[in-house]
Amino acid sequence: MKLHKLSLVNFKNHLEINLEVNEDVVAISGLNGVGKTSILDALYFLCVGKSYFSGTDVQCINNNEEIAGIRARVFKDEDIELKIKFKRGARKVIEQNGVVCKKVLDYIGQFFAVVIAPGDIELIYGSNETRRGFVNQILSQTNTDYLKSLVRYNKLIEQRNRHLKQDIVDNDLLNTFDGQIAPLAKALFKAREEFMFNFSDVFKKKYFELAGEKENVKLTYVSQLSDQSYLDLAANNRAKDLAVQRSFTGVHKDEILVELDQMLLKRFGSQGQIKSALIALKLAEYEYVSKVKKVKPFLLLDDIFEKIDEDRATILTQIIKRGNFGQIFITDTNEDRLNRFCLSIGKSHQTITL
Repeated sequence: MKLHKLSLVNFKNHLEINLEVNEDVVAISGLNGVGKTSILDALYFLCVGKSYFSGTDVQCINNNEEIAGIRARVFKDEDIELKIKFKRGARKVIEQNGVVCKKVLDYIGQFFAVVIAPGDIELIYGSNETRRGFVNQILSQTNTDYLKSLVRYNKLIEQRNRHLKQDIVDNDLLNTFDGQIAPLAKALFKAREEFMFNFSDVFKKKYFELAGEKENVKLTYVSQLSDQSYLDLAANNRAKDLAVQRSFTGVHKDEILVELDQMLLKRFGSQGQIKSALIALKLAEYEYVSKVKKVKPFLLLDDIFEKIDEDRATILTQIIKRGNFGQIFITDTNEDRLNRFCLSIGKSHQTITL
């Protein structure tokens, strides 16, 4: 998978920019605020159908404009033309070789990107929703059935929660919701359980590469469905659901613990250990997606050298040099540092200065 052309119109802080790239590594330099990260986000959007750095599509439209767009030519077995159009008050439109994708769900799972960015710290310090989102993102790209089940599950939970807020709650309707939710919850639980079993070993290996230390680092999947079925959980917690007016049980409460020597990393880990774990999570994601989909995702590195120490930067550089990565895009405010990185990994590269 390789990007050859990228054009942005009114996308975030780019009113218009056209890039042609043909090298294995694309280094993007410039001061803060000139739009380096926006270029990476556009690439991620092309792959996943949503922004990595913004919560909604409308936040990707320049503040002074009504419409925006991304256009690209990507090679994947053949040249493919991709377009994404945004308009305030309307749904985004995704086109592939001139054909409009009727559903975003049908588009996801064809193109892939892995981002390593400063904001990833939330994977350690953030809520369980952030870590679930990380797992959901990987599984949604690699498993179409999982994505469909997840979308359906979330809609049903939303409808169930809406009904729980009514003045009069119909228990028969809740039972109907629960009957529809139960098989979806089971399927999602089983998929996450299998994923975590395989992914944890990859994560551990990547951590050891980065940290060079022998702590017992691991990921632990915690789910209410480990001990009870969804129907039993829902029945046992019905009174609590009615009291708090929301669904208290289900796979939307799952947690992924990041542990170091059987202690939570976010509480007891050093800054160096936490940074190693974050990068290890993303490198494990890259390896997992590559193996399952048999394609090399874009690797998008956003200002990472500003946030990690020199030793870890050197180790990461060597991992990238030795590894079998696809096209790499990296941003930095320091062009000399970017050039040193490109020379160190020994791949053909070009530098774009904004």
